[in-house]
Amino acid sequence: MKRIEGNPRTYWLVMLFMSLAFILYALSVSAASSKTYFLRGEKYLSKNKVDKAIKNYKTAIKINAKVSKYYYKLAKAYQAKGLLKDAIIYFEKTVETDPKYYWAYASLGDIYCQKLGRDDAISYYQIYIDTCPKESEKHYYRGKIYDIEGKIREAIEEYETTLENRPKHFAALCRIGDDYFKVGNYEKAASYYLRAKKLRKYDEKTLVNLGMVYAKLKEHKKALTMLNVALKINPFNRDTRFYLGKAYYGTGDLERAISQTKRALTVAPDDPEIHFTLGLYYDKKGWHDLATAEYQEALHLDPNYLYDKVKKIQSLESTRDREATRPHKEEVSENEQ
Repeated sequence: MKRIEGNPRTYWLVMLFMSLAFILYALSVSAASSKTYFLRGEKYLSKNKVDKAIKNYKTAIKINAKVSKYYYKLAKAYQAKGLLKDAIIYFEKTVETDPKYYWAYASLGDIYCQKLGRDDAISYYQIYIDTCPKESEKHYYRGKIYDIEGKIREAIEEYETTLENRPKHFAALCRIGDDYFKVGNYEKAASYYLRAKKLRKYDEKTLVNLGMVYAKLKEHKKALTMLNVALKINPFNRDTRFYLGKAYYGTGDLERAISQTKRALTVAPDDPEIHFTLGLYYDKKGWHDLATAEYQEALHLDPNYLYDKVKKIQSLESTRDREATRPHKEEVSENEQ
């Protein structure tokens, strides 16, 4: 470049201006490029193409490492894939980049609540409560803390307060339903799950929860309706298959009850409850050797699982063997749960 003649100060001002213009241009190009990759990640995540989403989020971060939202969405993608340690790393990176990104604290609380430890979950939920500006969400997460502590009544009260502020708070409706289900108030649980279903008609978890509740209430046809819709959404859900078995058993369709319970075992082969229940169905069918094998497998997987029930079944096995030696075999009634 030819040096500008005249005042040297003018020359350096022009050079400074050109340098700043170049830097601003480079930053704008970088920002636009990082946003492009971020939006691609969003698109892939919405289509459940998690690996491609992760790749694009990482590229966006490589271009611009100062955007907290990029780290947060990358963490959510890892969480969706079940890679919780990676999710924790990037949720923590989110709040390192922006300490007021309160949703990251809530997500960390959710992960620790599920897998890693209740004390850490409570700590993260409390940080969320302290940083979140939304009053309804504060009550919701106080409810989650009470749930962790086993204080069901207090949890429900917090969720109800959430609903006073936001009557269509889907998660609060589901949590109240869950809490009433825990304490065996299935009618109340059903009423809240139905309110949640009105907001999200084809939410898989809500459909399954309604199916479980109706099975408990012995409203088996309603259970079958909900669970069969859920089955179309996801045929690999353990609870859907298991409670379909219970609902079919309730209608007297033992063949389908056995079929669905066996399908549940393909999803969760090490679940003692499924083995035990399948044993009950086999016993009802008269297939006593198969039943005994399932009871033994339940005991092998968890010796403490339904100990009294298993012992009762073993007692019935001995009674059945004794009755078989008599001239006139009597029917032995069994408690089918």
